[in-house]
Amino acid sequence: MAQGGRNWLNTLFLWGTLLAAAVALPLHLALNGWNWTEWIVSLSMVFIIGTAISAGYHRLFSHRAYRATAPWRALMLFFGAASFENSALKWSSDHRIHHRHVDDPEKDPYAIVNGFAWAHWDWVMKGPDIPLQGVEDLRKDPMVRFQHDHVFLVGAVAACIPLVIGLATGNFWGHLVVGLLVRIVLTHHTTFLINSAAHVFGSRPYTEENSARDNWFLGFLTYGEGYHNFHHMWQWDYRNGAKWWQYDSTKWILNALRPTGMVYDFRRVPAAVMRRAELAVEAQRLQAKLAAKKADGVDSLHDRLATARARMDAAIANMHERRESWGRKRRELKVLGHAKAEAFRMAKDEWKLAMARQKAELAEAWAEWKATRQAVLAAA
Repeated sequence: MAQGGRNWLNTLFLWGTLLAAAVALPLHLALNGWNWTEWIVSLSMVFIIGTAISAGYHRLFSHRAYRATAPWRALMLFFGAASFENSALKWSSDHRIHHRHVDDPEKDPYAIVNGFAWAHWDWVMKGPDIPLQGVEDLRKDPMVRFQHDHVFLVGAVAACIPLVIGLATGNFWGHLVVGLLVRIVLTHHTTFLINSAAHVFGSRPYTEENSARDNWFLGFLTYGEGYHNFHHMWQWDYRNGAKWWQYDSTKWILNALRPTGMVYDFRRVPAAVMRRAELAVEAQRLQAKLAAKKADGVDSLHDRLATARARMDAAIANMHERRESWGRKRRELKVLGHAKAEAFRMAKDEWKLAMARQKAELAEAWAEWKATRQAVLAAA
């Protein structure tokens, strides 16, 4: 994206807070030593505000990955404003443009192809002022509109919580340095890492169509947002770390809140769809290895690989459909009442037999895929 005139307000704020923290923190530690209370308050604010960006600005407002009641939306808007990353409306507008035009050097606001520094934060200071686009749905929310109109006031109120604690405890200076300045810098640069580092470092298990990467370390730093390849493949999913072992504190918080009714209508991609995407990427990579190898028997391996991939893909899809069909059938029979208990039992027994056959087919397809993969790697 072409550079616009320098935004001096953003430049002075981003560089000013960074330099002020870099000077004030060592001075504070030298004069006053380490104070656990300051850091507990600061890191708590980092986590709360970062979660408001992840769960609120990103997954709720930008992607509509779930729905939420007014109290939760208000909390996300209140603490999200304290990130000093603009309003939810503006943030969502820029982010939706990014997803529509990812890696386009002219249209993506923070395209990584324009350089790491540009994607990280230069675009905020040097990029053109992009008008709001594609956020008509968010404009209908009066709380979103109010936050947009008063974002700096709302943000200042939320951000000053550590200063109130400092006044109450007689340690205003310590909480000013650690709880406000350091917190602002940590919030900014952990968020910015998703735009920069998550498009450079990591793996691409689901798609190689764009630069987004999955990175477990960034996931830990950013409340689960580091699983960026998954996110760019299925941006509407309320999870970023979709697998149970992947760190995604935002996902866990949302799941914990689900019983309260504050958050609901969670959207998620089926595991079978994820597995098929992983299979497709792996097949593409194996085909590329074969294409680079000129040797006897390679052509037959191309065909074998395509056949094994197609069989595995079909087996995963069929297994998913079997599970989905039983869910539909079970709901149909249950609404008929206890009089249909025998029909329910028979349908379940039939489904179990079909599932056993499908599991056997999946196991055979998987064995064939592993053997084919080994043969390709040996030949390449």
